[in-house]
Amino acid sequence: MSVRPSALLSAALSFFLVTLNASMTTAALPSIGRDLPGSGPAWVLTGYSLVFALCLLPAGAWADRVGATRAFVAGVGAFALTSVVCAVARSLDVLLVARAFQGAAAAVVLPAGLAMVNSAATDPAARAAAVGRWAAAGAVALVVGSPLGGAITSGLGWRTTFWLNLPVSLLVVAVGRRISSTPTPASLAGVATLVRSGPVLISSVTGFALNFASYGAIFVVTLLLQQELGRSAWETGLVFVPMTLLIVPANLVAGRIGLVGALRGGQVLMAVGLLGLCFGGTEVWELVGWLLPIGVGAGLVAPSATTLMLGGVPAERGGLASGLLNAARQLGSGAAPAVFGALLGGAHFLAGYRISILIALAVIALPLAARPRALVA
Repeated sequence: MSVRPSALLSAALSFFLVTLNASMTTAALPSIGRDLPGSGPAWVLTGYSLVFALCLLPAGAWADRVGATRAFVAGVGAFALTSVVCAVARSLDVLLVARAFQGAAAAVVLPAGLAMVNSAATDPAARAAAVGRWAAAGAVALVVGSPLGGAITSGLGWRTTFWLNLPVSLLVVAVGRRISSTPTPASLAGVATLVRSGPVLISSVTGFALNFASYGAIFVVTLLLQQELGRSAWETGLVFVPMTLLIVPANLVAGRIGLVGALRGGQVLMAVGLLGLCFGGTEVWELVGWLLPIGVGAGLVAPSATTLMLGGVPAERGGLASGLLNAARQLGSGAAPAVFGALLGGAHFLAGYRISILIALAVIALPLAARPRALVA
């Protein structure tokens, strides 16, 4: 059974929208700081990310309670409204408050969109293919977000990056309103029940490990390039382009090679890349080469972990399950810079760099200990 096109299209467009917004805002941050002076322009990013992470679980439970489509349309509508407020903000304080509410709206959109896809496809093969396409939409936004945000900010100003959210949001709402949804009771109390399931626990651990290792690798390589090798921010960004480009085809292939194969294969590829970064040289071409298997591996693991999570819960719990997985991934994204930043802060940078990579390697290897049977239980 195939997924209804409207469910997949609306979910994929919303993931593209949320990821594109984050990437473009990052590129626009220096211009925002110049136009809206204040003590904390970095909170334009940090405040959004914190609220987004904190709201994922309750937002997922709310989506299950009121119905995925209702929550999805409300979340995208709120995202559009807060984008308008961001675009017209005349002070940093107003922008920061609007960004916080925008993070809450995004936290509703993400699990609700995945819950719609899950409800629309009970067949495992169709679900895996749909999740791969959904993940690819986010990966495409990640690839184009920074250069597009930089170009728009340079040519039309940073406010245009927020205005751009409006037509995309309206399109998503128009498609999403056509999808039926039945409310079912759910609450945060269901988290304890969910994590007793083997697939749910493994997917959560895998999601944490995936983001911890991939974001951690990007973090330490960025510091290596700029602090130790004297590369510019522009040159550093180019180093990660090949890695990022490979995520998109890997997302699309993941659903075709089987859940266990994609998870195991992706984790092994990431481990190979991390080993290369740890024990290989520090020439730019070598770093680019070892980042490639990390990109492919991450592209295989991300949709597979999502498929595993959705397949391990009833359809009516899809929002809460999606919120749980993405909360675990956000935790991994934040934990890696915190841990590795402390290790890299000493006088012996290269020693801290290699220790950080080895920690990332150990973390991504943890889910490999799971029994194959637990992945499909």
